[in-house]
Amino acid sequence: MGNICEHQFEAPDNKEKDYSMTEYDLYARLRMSIRKNLKTGDFEIFRLDSKSVVFKGDLFSVVQEANRLEGAENTSIKCGSLCPKKSN
Repeated sequence: MGNICEHQFEAPDNKEKDYSMTEYDLYARLRMSIRKNLKTGDFEIFRLDSKSVVFKGDLFSVVQEANRLEGAENTSIKCGSLCPKKSN
């Protein structure tokens, strides 16, 4: 099971400033990933090949949809040791 920390999606990508640098990949066979649209504040599931958005919403809704697409409860929302907001 993987954890997604919402705070890791705050830094902008160097090439696409409207999107987070951090992406969370779903199963490889799906060829999809989760990113944050920094302009709208929405989290998105998008296709890696075309960059088209297939689902967007708050992080909870996006994680629920990711788990549905993968067919299992693989992902949860939780700050981990790399969380930039977590105190040391």
